[in-house]
Amino acid sequence: MKQNSQPKWEAKVSSKLTKASPVKTWAIYTDFFNFHKWYPTLATCYGIHGTNGELGCIRLCSGFSISSQGGDGDSNGGGSEKWSKERLVAVDHSNRSLSYEIVESNIGFNSYVSTVKIVPGGVDDQEGCVIEWSFTVDPVEGWKLDEMKKLYEKGLQGLAKRIDDKTVPKWEGKSTAELKTTTPEQIWPFLAEFCNIDKFFPSVDTCYRKEGTPGQPGLVRYCESSTGWAIEKLLTIDPINHSLSYEIVENNIGFKGYVATLNVLAVEGDGCKIEWSFISDPIEGMKLEDFVSYLDNTLLFMAKKLEDAVRAQI
Repeated sequence: MKQNSQPKWEAKVSSKLTKASPVKTWAIYTDFFNFHKWYPTLATCYGIHGTNGELGCIRLCSGFSISSQGGDGDSNGGGSEKWSKERLVAVDHSNRSLSYEIVESNIGFNSYVSTVKIVPGGVDDQEGCVIEWSFTVDPVEGWKLDEMKKLYEKGLQGLAKRIDDKTVPKWEGKSTAELKTTTPEQIWPFLAEFCNIDKFFPSVDTCYRKEGTPGQPGLVRYCESSTGWAIEKLLTIDPINHSLSYEIVENNIGFKGYVATLNVLAVEGDGCKIEWSFISDPIEGMKLEDFVSYLDNTLLFMAKKLEDAVRAQI
């Protein structure tokens, strides 16, 4: 009772990640039952109640170096493993923030609530992020608040380094092709059809609709060539600005995290320009410059095919 009559301890620590995006870092935290994969000194973490990442779920964490005696838990706990049961009490996916509380433990933490927020490091989530980790707890026997805060800082820095070390920078690139005698309005219907890419894309022998409504986000196409296959989903489509984007959701040709955008732009005169930009995880066995060169050649081939298709309608 004496301990609870004292003011609550409160502290916040933060750490900057230079490579990992807010999206990736948030996914690590919402994988609530597997935090031991990232947090140094945490030996075990697994779910004991509820669904991973959903409100009210509980995880059991053990093997960390925190105890109510201060310092390293292994040297002050009589050889007993340190553990805590932690319940997810708030999740805000829009703001990438979550809170959890310790419901039971042998580390001497009472009325402990912790909040984590992932803050974007720059415009469009492309310049890393900052992890902010705050907590409130009743004063912990054998500890000083400053000592506890330093331990949290050390742990968070280790976690941030581990995430950054395992983050491979995304590939990004853009190819363009100009069509001298064809307008955006003439080209756009062929691209908007989406499930006809076999008519214009070199080496694609088959392309058909698997599911979804033509002309609407969520439309899924299956593409196959002699070297492999891919299932691609239409993410956005803008008939007014002649733009669409899609992602590869499944394939056997080595693509991961691939999202592409096609824009058809008017140019001076009666022609137009197609821009094909992409972002993707690195492709094993290929260099970025080689992949961009492949897209350059592919888009030139497509542009000629599209011009031929327009002429055939005239």
